[in-house]
Amino acid sequence: MDRKKIIIIDDDKVVLESLQKLLELHSYEVLAVQEAGEAFSKTKSFNPDVILLDLLMPHLGGLEICEMLNSDKETQGIPIIVVSALDKEADIKKAYHLGVVGYITKPYDLNKLLQEINKAIAYKQEDLA
Repeated sequence: MDRKKIIIIDDDKVVLESLQKLLELHSYEVLAVQEAGEAFSKTKSFNPDVILLDLLMPHLGGLEICEMLNSDKETQGIPIIVVSALDKEADIKKAYHLGVVGYITKPYDLNKLLQEINKAIAYKQEDLA
């Protein structure tokens, strides 16, 4: 069985490294991207099954990245899960309006995050069927 691929887009190096290690322990192939400006091109070349996206980043915010990914033919079918410190209802609604399939607030519960990832992968497979 192929390992599922996850790209993590977050400007916090500690979050990136810890989350990457945790997901690799759960048999995922993981690419960590710290620069928001690289997120779009790296997503296209890596072709992940799921995107984990922070919203608060310098230069290019997570919502802008979300819009870019969901408006491009190559990346629009990839489920996006927001992993962010933003916990206001307005931020969550805006993210869902832009097409995310899950929203986890930091600090995150690993089991809940893994459940969201599994749901997102199942969601993608249903779309492909």
